Amino acid sequence: MFINQPNIREMFQTLQKRASNISVLLVEDDKLIMKEYLNFLRKIFTNITSKENGQEGLEEALSIKYDLIISDIEMPLINGLEMIEKIKEKHPNQVSLLISAHNDVDILHKSVQLGVNGFIFKPIDRYQMINALSKIVVLINLTKANEMYTIDSITGLYSLAKLEQDILEKQKHSLAFLKIRGFKKINNFYGYKTGNSILIQSADILMEIHKKLNLSTNNIYRMHGAHFAILSDMDVKSLQKVVAKIISIFESSTIDVDAQQIYFEMDAGIVNPHEEASLSHADTALENSKENNKIVIYKQDKNFSQKHLNRLHYMNEIKSGLKENRFTPYYQPIIDNTTHSIKKYEALARLIAADGKVISPEYFLSISKETKLYNMITKMIITKVLNDFKDSECSVSINVSIDDIKNNETSTFILKEISNFPQPQRLVLELLESESVDSYSNVREFFNKVKMLGCKIAIDDFGSGY
Repeated sequence: MFINQPNIREMFQTLQKRASNISVLLVEDDKLIMKEYLNFLRKIFTNITSKENGQEGLEEALSIKYDLIISDIEMPLINGLEMIEKIKEKHPNQVSLLISAHNDVDILHKSVQLGVNGFIFKPIDRYQMINALSKIVVLINLTKANEMYTIDSITGLYSLAKLEQDILEKQKHSLAFLKIRGFKKINNFYGYKTGNSILIQSADILMEIHKKLNLSTNNIYRMHGAHFAILSDMDVKSLQKVVAKIISIFESSTIDVDAQQIYFEMDAGIVNPHEEASLSHADTALENSKENNKIVIYKQDKNFSQKHLNRLHYMNEIKSGLKENRFTPYYQPIIDNTTHSIKKYEALARLIAADGKVISPEYFLSISKETKLYNMITKMIITKVLNDFKDSECSVSINVSIDDIKNNETSTFILKEISNFPQPQRLVLELLESESVDSYSNVREFFNKVKMLGCKIAIDDFGSGY
């Protein structure tokens, strides 16, 4: 019977190996045929579900995404073609095989239009069945491998890799970046499980907003963290109006965070089509959106570009300054208004540029925190201050931030340096009050240890912050 056909046993064994992780939904109204197909398919697939009519099959496929749907055509309530058509409205790339007892030109034509991937016949032709399933399984595994690259594993949205592909193919499209404000702090405080839940809920809200505004849901991407993107064929002005609506609806929607309903805010930056380096430009626009509290459209003007160049310049200065030991303390005397004598000095961090120019913290502090170099600067300054004052009789105050206290390596370093200082009572640690405190227990524990060592505590710029 199988003369000139490949070895069926070998094909079957290969099929079993390749199909081990594939989920299948079988929809068949004839119970005898259902039993026959299940007996055969269960030898190949370990994850298989069956339904007895098109309506049940449709409800199942809409609630759970199956890798493969195998369905009879003629069924009560909803036939197989109608069922596949409705499933593809939600899952356009759904892989499917139809079970047919006859060759019908109209059915074949409709199947091709729907993108049905093939046919299997009843009664079962073992070789034809294995051959059809072998091709389908290869297709599904290739699709899965591609989805791992192009689909974000947390939200199910398209990934950054997919966005980069689409930008190359859709060069006339405008690009918008959206970022959930304050996500990082929530994620750090509650943990990654809650953070992922926020991202999933946010993605669902963005999808629902797109449907409500009659926009395509195929142009939403999650890039990283709480950064999302929209690639649109609209011009930037039109996209700006749409993004404003999206943000307005998003900010009025609550997200469940550890059994609490919380409102989140969102920033957005937009870049014109035809822009070279559109991803970096959109990111620059997003950064400006955070500062200006409005949706920013990237403009290639001197001020916009210069700000970005300045940022890159100071990033390089910070890195080379750390490498070449060019961060240094400047000492500001604190004068007693009555006696006009110097009571103590306040140590202020400065960066000496390669050309000898003195750079103040306003140019490097925020950038150093973003680039994770801030704690290295803190340690360099503290080391130099304590070395300068170890043989002096004067007191000196040193600024510390919440970041210094929260960073275990830095806080441990500070405590060790204080304990090694000859007279810790001449040292004052000043907490920068302009920064928000999200964990008072950390601050309390750190300052209790500092006080036990004999060091004094002060609050810088008292009353302006919390």
